[in-house]
Amino acid sequence: MKNILILFTVVFTPFYPVLAEEGMWRLDRLPTDQLASQYDVRITEADVTRLRHAPVRILAGGSGGTGSFASPNGLILTNHHVALDCIRTSTLAKDSDNLIENGYTAPSMADELPCRRFLVQIERESREVTGEMDAVVTPEMDATQIQQARESKRSEIERNCHGEKGDNYSCDVVDFNSGARSLLIVYQELKDVRLVYAPEVQLGYFGGDEMNFRFPRYVSDISILRAYVGEDGAHREYHQENVPYRPEHYFRVTFDGIGEGDFTLVAGFPGNTNRYRMSYSAEYNVRRGIPRIISDLETELELLRGYASRDADYDVLLKNRIFGLANTLKYQRDVLEALKTNDVVSRFREREREFMRFLEGKPELKARFGDVLDAQARVYAEDVEANDALDTAIQWLQRSTVLSYASGLYEFALARAEPSDAEREPQLQERHWPRVRQMLSNEEPMILDLERDYLARGFERALALEPAQRIGAVEALRERVGQDPADPRRLAGAVLEGTKIPEVETRTRLLEASLDELNASDDPAIVFARAMEPTLHDRRQRVRVLSEKLFISRARFARGMVEWKGGELYYDANFTLRATYGQARSYVNRQGEKVPLATRFEGLFRLAEERGNRGEFALPKKLQLWKESIGEAAFRERYADLPVDFVTTNDTTGGNSGSAILDSRLRLVGLLFDGNEDSMASDWIYSETTGRAIATDIRFALTVAREVHGAGWIVDELGSDE
Repeated sequence: MKNILILFTVVFTPFYPVLAEEGMWRLDRLPTDQLASQYDVRITEADVTRLRHAPVRILAGGSGGTGSFASPNGLILTNHHVALDCIRTSTLAKDSDNLIENGYTAPSMADELPCRRFLVQIERESREVTGEMDAVVTPEMDATQIQQARESKRSEIERNCHGEKGDNYSCDVVDFNSGARSLLIVYQELKDVRLVYAPEVQLGYFGGDEMNFRFPRYVSDISILRAYVGEDGAHREYHQENVPYRPEHYFRVTFDGIGEGDFTLVAGFPGNTNRYRMSYSAEYNVRRGIPRIISDLETELELLRGYASRDADYDVLLKNRIFGLANTLKYQRDVLEALKTNDVVSRFREREREFMRFLEGKPELKARFGDVLDAQARVYAEDVEANDALDTAIQWLQRSTVLSYASGLYEFALARAEPSDAEREPQLQERHWPRVRQMLSNEEPMILDLERDYLARGFERALALEPAQRIGAVEALRERVGQDPADPRRLAGAVLEGTKIPEVETRTRLLEASLDELNASDDPAIVFARAMEPTLHDRRQRVRVLSEKLFISRARFARGMVEWKGGELYYDANFTLRATYGQARSYVNRQGEKVPLATRFEGLFRLAEERGNRGEFALPKKLQLWKESIGEAAFRERYADLPVDFVTTNDTTGGNSGSAILDSRLRLVGLLFDGNEDSMASDWIYSETTGRAIATDIRFALTVAREVHGAGWIVDELGSDE
């Protein structure tokens, strides 16, 4: 297939029949004719350029989300929880004020705080590479050979792109619908990101876990960041002489608000959906996959909360991890319930029966797709669950930061010892070395007792493995420790006692050490990491081959769906830029109750009072004092009816957190942060009847920022052209 640069134009592409507002659309496939006919909204080429370049992908300490440029001086609006790791690390750096509990308002640009390990990416261009990826596959290849051939081609394309674009950019070959289509996507990267404003966690997460994925809600889930570059435009790390980045495109904030039935558009980076998977995946996840995830999350959360409760410093250190795990746990529980309630497995099976009926009488198509369901069934029967227990043991061992650093340092030395990228694993090829060095030299302190607990739980699971799956490094350690039966905590102690890996200086030195030096090291964590490396390497390769087996069938099924439905499918989400459209719309929930479009400021105070203003329903002191200072009469007259959060029918998922909610003129009216209970099955099936995206109304968030937190200069900048 000819390589075509996807320019900033919109082409209407026929698509298979979907619900009116279903679909997370790449911008080159945005159904503009439908927007014009259904909503009287006309998207121009200039609009598409803005939709492409104003949103940013935020990578933050191992997690990610969406933000949007909202001023000509590089201000970025996102969610409080997307920026939480920056707030947390800023608290650790200041070593005084708890910015998580108290919030932060920079008095001036000079007081904006650096966000460690934050990276902002702007999609700049994309190019079709499906033909190049498919051309390396020949009929006689097995899954392992296909995986290796495609991985080699992927690395070659990315490496050549990086050589052409330079260090200010990253290049990713991304598969859509499991490889039915592949694009090379080029991102501009901004590496100096700073915290400008964040409310208290009590306001950003009011109601806590109980209210998570529920509506009505009352939160100001906002943080404001700013991107910086060198005076010469270089995209360097934090430096005090860097200057604000000046984006060519940004979304203007409006206080006009949104009303029932108004058009809404979301541009962001949704993480993952599974709508074109087959029933085997749904059945596995309902029966085993998601329940196992829930069990591990519950175990880890209990462990971390125990540490956080015993020490205030531990609480700050673990805050972001606890928030992320708790959010994921609530989400996974709700998804599992939604999959069962909506009987997704049966619905997928019915779709597959209809697909097979379509193939009957079409010999050519049946020859191409007739065995796709059987092929997927074999992978699930023979491969998917075969190594569950082994993988769980390895994952618990790798939760240890000490062991992860030790393994990372050893793998980095192995990669540097290779003569070229062709011999290196993809994640350790030379273009990734700056990021590898940054991750392995992280200065964040560790809790060594927690490290011991992580390792002990991993050893406990490793010791329980069947003989054929036992881990060589663990068995060797058990022999060396010399206890029968082995005590998991003693094994953990043998890895940790005497290790220097927690020291940043040690890791910084070892980052440049030769492979011979690492092989000669007697540091106990390095010794165990060396012994674990064959197991970890085998697992990485095994997972890659398993993924390839799954992808082969899923890609064929997606291509078969195109033949069945006609035209193009919108793609499953994969943390690439998408646009979704919908309406601000109230709904009737499953209990038959009318749910309003928006919550109101007075309702926030009322709910806090009803819940005793305690725990996760306690209001921040600053907010309470502000209301007292202006008086009840003034509050009722000017603020009581101010919308707090509202709902829309936009098709969204995780990764969209922080996305701008835009009106018909592409003005920013809110920040998406969640979905309601009825949207929990949306990673698998979409429902516009009761499923809703939830957003913070920008009027509420910025009113509180100005009136309560003294952020007037920041709010003024959001409304300025300079």
